[in-house]
Amino acid sequence: MSVNPVSGAGYLFQGIRLITRPGLRRFVIVPLLVNILVFSAGIAAGVSWFEGFVTWMDARVPSWLQWLDWILWPVFVLLLLVLVFYGFALVANLIAAPFNSLLAEKVELLLTGRPLEQGGGVPQMLKELIPTLWDETKKILYAVLLAIPFLLLLFVPLVGPILWFLYTAWIMAVQYADYPMGNNGLKFREQRRRLRERRTLSLGFGAATVGVSMVPVLNFIVMPSAVAGATALWVRELKGSPNYQGAHESRVATRGVLLVIDQLSGHMRGEFLTGPFSGLPLERVSTQDLIDLLAQWYAGDLPSAEALEVYLEREREQPVRRPTPAQRADAPKPTALQHMPQEEARAVLGLSPGAGPEEIRAAHRRLVQRLHPDRGGSDYLAAKINEAKDVLLGQS
Repeated sequence: MSVNPVSGAGYLFQGIRLITRPGLRRFVIVPLLVNILVFSAGIAAGVSWFEGFVTWMDARVPSWLQWLDWILWPVFVLLLLVLVFYGFALVANLIAAPFNSLLAEKVELLLTGRPLEQGGGVPQMLKELIPTLWDETKKILYAVLLAIPFLLLLFVPLVGPILWFLYTAWIMAVQYADYPMGNNGLKFREQRRRLRERRTLSLGFGAATVGVSMVPVLNFIVMPSAVAGATALWVRELKGSPNYQGAHESRVATRGVLLVIDQLSGHMRGEFLTGPFSGLPLERVSTQDLIDLLAQWYAGDLPSAEALEVYLEREREQPVRRPTPAQRADAPKPTALQHMPQEEARAVLGLSPGAGPEEIRAAHRRLVQRLHPDRGGSDYLAAKINEAKDVLLGQS
């Protein structure tokens, strides 16, 4: 997990890439159209009103003061950007809320391979239309009430604008993180608590959203991009600890690293168990540091090295230059089947204590499809999966 605000900002740009994925494009259309229509209407109405105001003013001031037009237009453009962003962005999010929830659901499915239990596509979206709009209204009330002290502080030189920007960044994080969190049943109070726990990361995401929203043309794609980015933020950072083992998740532990593998999507996360990064999630360690650690493990902890190889290639898309057998440490002797505890075997296959033979075989089959060496896995992980199946089926 990351606490870096730059990493938080990066999730918005991940969202921009996500909405271009073929499987998501059709779910982006409605939020995108709503954003374009509302922002265009807001800008057109503002320009029309201001042109009328300038005409009215020119008719009433001396001709030698008409140079004020050159000052008023830039000031108006800045004010228009602010008013359209704060006012019409709230309206756009209110109108598109049901479609944003559906988009967040589909992004989470793409990232995790696991459908939401309460997800029901368009029929479910229509069924929950009124509750969703009510939730959006509560978010607007929260934003308006929280804005009061920051508006008063806005008149304080230098400090006021900075505090106002931070307030806006926080509201954007709350606004867009609500869609994936709400889909997973989290109440508004719990959503805010989780965001506060990762305040710097959340503010980084919100600040990037505010910044891009102020850029003409790019502001049209902010809404769907922020929904997708907030969903990635939820899945990668806010959803839960690597120590939690959910349904269809497998845990493979070596001396140095714990891998948690989603059987449906093949996505991996994990945590270091020993060494300089002990206790840290894999996601918080840079790719270069992982590569450096991999070189050490080749010489002293081959199982951990093979597990880290798979993580680097799957999650970081980092090709690994494997050493020759002569450069590797001597591989440890295979552990006898009876020495793998049944509890560990169940963790490897992601099974509960009461799982029957068919469930064991099904979990084994899913993992082999994801982690077989011929499909980008490793010999070590494949051996652990096969060993776990044999232990649970009582084979020797």
